[in-house]
Amino acid sequence: MINRILITSIAAVLGLLFSLSLKAQDKLPANWNTEKIRGTRLIPYPSVNGSPYLTGKFLPGEIEFMDGEKIGEINLRYSSYRDEIIYYNTTISTQIVIDKMSLKGFSFKDEDGTLRIFRKQYYNGFMSGNRYFEVLSDGDIALLVYRKVGLETCSPYNDESGKLKNLEYQPNYSYYLYSSDKGYSFVRISKSGLLSKFDKADQILVKKIFRKNHLSVADEVSFIKAWNLIRESRIKVNF
Repeated sequence: MINRILITSIAAVLGLLFSLSLKAQDKLPANWNTEKIRGTRLIPYPSVNGSPYLTGKFLPGEIEFMDGEKIGEINLRYSSYRDEIIYYNTTISTQIVIDKMSLKGFSFKDEDGTLRIFRKQYYNGFMSGNRYFEVLSDGDIALLVYRKVGLETCSPYNDESGKLKNLEYQPNYSYYLYSSDKGYSFVRISKSGLLSKFDKADQILVKKIFRKNHLSVADEVSFIKAWNLIRESRIKVNF
């Protein structure tokens, strides 16, 4: 009698687990491939002022593997602190850091609906290695940004628990012009920084473009607009 009750209870539990599993799978995208997405559980970041992430929350996006296969409808969040892309696995309610070597890149829609595209590339300068670069403008010469955030010392403060700390997350973005044959060329996000990439004679043409379009290159948005206008004019860039 006891064995029969035990068997019945086990069957009920297994049935419940199977039902929950099916419900969880129903929530996954049609092209979901859990074996394809290799990664490790997220290790918590230091709890200090500022944010290690580019966005305030997980956002819908797409990942592309090295073989060109893509998986969409996946909740992503980019860590500017560790340069890693994280997805939220709803089945096990866990944040997973996707293996960088397996990816070619990823994209997601920002909270305002803007599409953000990131491409993995090997950087051969200081602190060389594979990095995720955001593509601000693509082409034979691309405008890229490495959105690095670091832990910096700051004036001492008390966190929410009252613990004294003197570190905070601080953005330290680096912008580059990039071509496959010439590599990376650092560029400052300013009018003078952009002009420095052209010969003196061509700088006159660039300034005319600024005046014609009433451009004051002072931030990332205006720099991208100026760069795209210059690219359309086919003015030669000096690396």
